[in-house]
Amino acid sequence: MRTTSRYGVRVATWACLLIGTSLATSSLAQGTAKKDKAAKAASGEVKKDPDGVKGISPFWEAVNRGNSAYIARDYDKAISEFREAITKEPQNALGHYRMAEAQRAKGDLPAAEASLTDALRYAGNNPPLRAKIQFLMADLKERAKAYDDAIAKWTEYEGAAAKPESKGYAETPPERKKRIATWQQLLKDYGAVKERIAKRLAEGDKK
Repeated sequence: MRTTSRYGVRVATWACLLIGTSLATSSLAQGTAKKDKAAKAASGEVKKDPDGVKGISPFWEAVNRGNSAYIARDYDKAISEFREAITKEPQNALGHYRMAEAQRAKGDLPAAEASLTDALRYAGNNPPLRAKIQFLMADLKERAKAYDDAIAKWTEYEGAAAKPESKGYAETPPERKKRIATWQQLLKDYGAVKERIAKRLAEGDKK
């Protein structure tokens, strides 16, 4: 029959206690870590990293603030925040693109066009972003009623959207160009009617 000494019993007992204590400590540490993480999230504290590797970078902090202001329709604040983002990463096309969106929303079309020109310069080999920039540029030209330029820009976007990697909307350019052509014809017809009316009025004055 196998027997166990009192010393052996004590050793086994202490081992069980140590294991239990270790597991309890580990569980307590995990719980504390989760609570700390939740507390940081609740307080808005986030991990920061100038390089944007282990945390949010100053560029993205400014972009996020700008996005929040844009959603709230505070376009002046959005523009200010996007401008701050651009100072952090001048050659990041996204900052210029988001700036252009805010400027367009505010109604400053020339400034938006200038921002888009910078965005396109720095977009590099990023087909989705380049397509978005080209889309917005075509939209700006149409809003400015520069219809010939708008058709040219929609044609450029059409070429970009035809590539799957751009994730663009290939059906949009033909529709926009068709609407522009219709509007141009209406303007032409209206101009002709206006000219005839003016001519008749002039003739009536002479009589």
